[in-house]
Amino acid sequence: MKIIIAATKTCPYRPILEEQLQDAGLQYEVMYFENHRELIEAYKLKTSPLLIVNGDVVSVGMPEHSQIIDLKNKTS
Repeated sequence: MKIIIAATKTCPYRPILEEQLQDAGLQYEVMYFENHRELIEAYKLKTSPLLIVNGDVVSVGMPEHSQIIDLKNKTS
């Protein structure tokens, strides 16, 4: 499972989302909009952060705690 946090460099929620994924034991990659313009074009991004799993946007903005648990259960 490939998990990407797509966010702006100044997004105040990105560190919180990273901590939630770390607490759940999930591997992820951070991709900043400023460095990856192709993300903006491909996903029509306007909100930060986004949670992208296996190429699909699963959360615009902060995901619900239940979404993190569901991801964790899928990897178990």
